[in-house]
Amino acid sequence: MKNHAVVVGGGICGLMAALLLKRSFSDVTLIEQSAEVGGLFRSVKDELGAYYDMGSHIPNETGIAELDEMLFGSNKEQLCTWNVIEKLKSGNYFGGEWDLNSPFADSKKLDKQVYQQGCAELIQSTAFSDSSLILPFCKETLGDTFTEHIVIPILQKLYGRHTDLSSLTMGAGLFGFTRILAFDAEVADVLKQLPVFDAKLGYQTLAHFEARQARDCSSTPRYYYPKTDNGIQTWVSMLAEKVTDAGVNILCESKITSLEMENKKVKKVYLANVTEALPCDLLFWSAPPFIALQALGLPVVQNRPELRTAIVFHFNFDKPLNNQESHYLWVWDKGTDIFRLTLYPNLNPNSQFNTLSAEILCKPDEVDEYTLDLVLSDLREMKMIPENANCISHIKQVIHNTFPVPTQSFEKNNELNYQTLESNVDNVIISGRSGGKQWRQADVLIAAYNEILDYISVG
Repeated sequence: MKNHAVVVGGGICGLMAALLLKRSFSDVTLIEQSAEVGGLFRSVKDELGAYYDMGSHIPNETGIAELDEMLFGSNKEQLCTWNVIEKLKSGNYFGGEWDLNSPFADSKKLDKQVYQQGCAELIQSTAFSDSSLILPFCKETLGDTFTEHIVIPILQKLYGRHTDLSSLTMGAGLFGFTRILAFDAEVADVLKQLPVFDAKLGYQTLAHFEARQARDCSSTPRYYYPKTDNGIQTWVSMLAEKVTDAGVNILCESKITSLEMENKKVKKVYLANVTEALPCDLLFWSAPPFIALQALGLPVVQNRPELRTAIVFHFNFDKPLNNQESHYLWVWDKGTDIFRLTLYPNLNPNSQFNTLSAEILCKPDEVDEYTLDLVLSDLREMKMIPENANCISHIKQVIHNTFPVPTQSFEKNNELNYQTLESNVDNVIISGRSGGKQWRQADVLIAAYNEILDYISVG
């Protein structure tokens, strides 16, 4: 068994890494800058005891049996802890109407002349785009008309009306809106048999989607949401307990001041609030790479992107929500700045509360512009709640520095910092999200799991 592993970052990936590393290292220390572990997978409670999540986080299986058992427990434990969701139900609000069958905006809701022009452009766009910028990519695949009337308003909602949209990379499409609905369902089903149209059109019926899965011999993963009233915080607490029981030392409210390196290996980790340095044989890094470079005294490409602020309005009503089917919903309509809704009673049927969260992205100095009455008015306009429903408790949660606006310069500089760290340090594993390699939680966990196993097998 090896000696000392240090995990930097106490999010879900850091907790998983610490648990896995403890199988091969006698001593594992997890360092978290915040007061508690979990990252954005945490929950808050209002004055009536209703819990809400800090974001729309609904974890899913990775497909790796050992990893899934580590994350969610054994089959027996899963039955006690989780609501197992075989099919995650989503939908979207666009053009003043709900579509509960698809997360993609339906171009048929546009004015007839605009729609027909857009379809003519889309059907003539028969080549793949190799552009790394989202606007040229969408114009080359969806056409100018659908880009102007669907994509640009969504980009402005997510990244700000002040943002130079021409500088945004394809990373700006991480919410999936580069695929739309167009044509009749049967026509779209036929077109999607061609790869170029499959990449930009969504299925409009469940039957067509399931037929595609059958042809591909593929399936969607199962999703999980806790049965308790504590929200996704239950998952964090469960993993933190596993990590502690395994003998991992968790240090919260800890900041790295420097890293000492010898022969291209980090040997010691110095913390602001700990007198003695931590010995290190392996460093698992799930924070931004530039922080490690600064601690090592290595060259850093200055990378100061605009970071979006998330406002999450959490509501508890005295009557059930109108939508008792969907788990979460996208809001692509340009008439509201809400971009996502989470419907907790549909995630957890055991809940005694009629709760939902509405998320908005903005600049830090715009926070005060979004009021309870404004968001409630939008929810009533969208018919999310009964006309006579009253909000009996709520929280306005402001989370600064949620994620960077993905400009070309930011992604280039982030990649340079990642490469500098990776090429100068031999005993470091850089977590995917911090290096910009993966974004979705399951992909980040799978990549980290495989990299740790590879490192252990070689070392």
